[in-house]
Amino acid sequence: MKAKARIFVFFSMFVGAALSALSAGATPPALGEAGSGKLRVLTLEGTPYEMGLAHGRALRKEILEIVELWKKDLEATYKTEAVSFIKALLAKTNFRPAIEKWTPGLLDEVRGIADGAGLDFETMYAYQLIDETWVAGPDLGLGKCTSIGAGETADHPAFVSQTLDIPGYYHGYQTVLRIRDSGTDLETLVLTIPGVVATNGLNSRGVGICVNAVTQLAYTTDGLPVAFVIRGILTKTSFGQAAEFLRTIKPAAPQNYLLGGPDGVASFEVAGGRIAPFTPFEGAAFTYHTNHPMVNENFNPKFLERLKARGWSLDRLKDSCPRFNFLRRTLSDNSAALGLEDLKSLYGDRKSGINNGGTYACTIMLLGDSPELHIAPGRPDTEPFQVLAFSGRRRGSS
Repeated sequence: MKAKARIFVFFSMFVGAALSALSAGATPPALGEAGSGKLRVLTLEGTPYEMGLAHGRALRKEILEIVELWKKDLEATYKTEAVSFIKALLAKTNFRPAIEKWTPGLLDEVRGIADGAGLDFETMYAYQLIDETWVAGPDLGLGKCTSIGAGETADHPAFVSQTLDIPGYYHGYQTVLRIRDSGTDLETLVLTIPGVVATNGLNSRGVGICVNAVTQLAYTTDGLPVAFVIRGILTKTSFGQAAEFLRTIKPAAPQNYLLGGPDGVASFEVAGGRIAPFTPFEGAAFTYHTNHPMVNENFNPKFLERLKARGWSLDRLKDSCPRFNFLRRTLSDNSAALGLEDLKSLYGDRKSGINNGGTYACTIMLLGDSPELHIAPGRPDTEPFQVLAFSGRRRGSS
């Protein structure tokens, strides 16, 4: 299928990407908006398949490199050949009906990515299932992502924000997809890994979504995977619509979703058939989360067995995260300072563990009439924040 999608790829390896795309027959990239340093910015529009094909062709080199690293990690972690692991994972799960039901078109986008990168669909599909692989594996311990969100006040706009902390082999490939819907005026900025449909994001109507893994909770083998939940939320035009989407779907991997819009901000622990909103204290004007459940008790039975074997109570679990305890002390009441510079300072703190060696990116999404994505592509105390808006231009550093 010939790609009709227009692609604009801007990053330090621009020439190499352009040559790769041309050799694959894609529309050549055009110079305009630019990411700097580690950040790639890729603009996509067209049908889902066309966008995926453009994505796969433009970032083919990066995708092939990361997929190879991902396969090596699977083999080291699960002590089996990657091809066998992928085959077994897909045999014991059935996510595709949920994807087709709640996020129609996204499987076609994955097919396009696979074709553009020169990989088989099954591999590229399994590559999307980051959180679903984690919960099916042996490690149900705490992750490292940290999120903070708040509604609008006289001192700051509504926002959602997070550090995205993921395995080191993904690092150095930080990418933002600027997705333009040809059927509407909706535009979306999606932080991701080359070849993956989403890790978090913000749309031009001021709806933003950040995520934290809560692998201790129950999962389903036929629900909607996390990456697809994120993209589904980003098609919504209000906080209310996005929250209703979360309540409607059947999720696959458990997750805390920090959801925001001009009309509301909330944190939801979602697992199996239960969704539980979390607030730090009664009347809190903000919320935050790390990687262990605080209110949802729909636990993975394997986790409860391990907790019992260690002699831990649930209360001890809730008090065990240094990052959460740091936030609880720092954001103890509604007088807490949560302006843009305050957030950057919080996320830059290394002693708390919020800023750590696993930090792939830090994103602060300002919601409202003129939404903005402030992104540090790496540790936020060493990588300067860049600002992406919905005007077709990058506004520079913040």
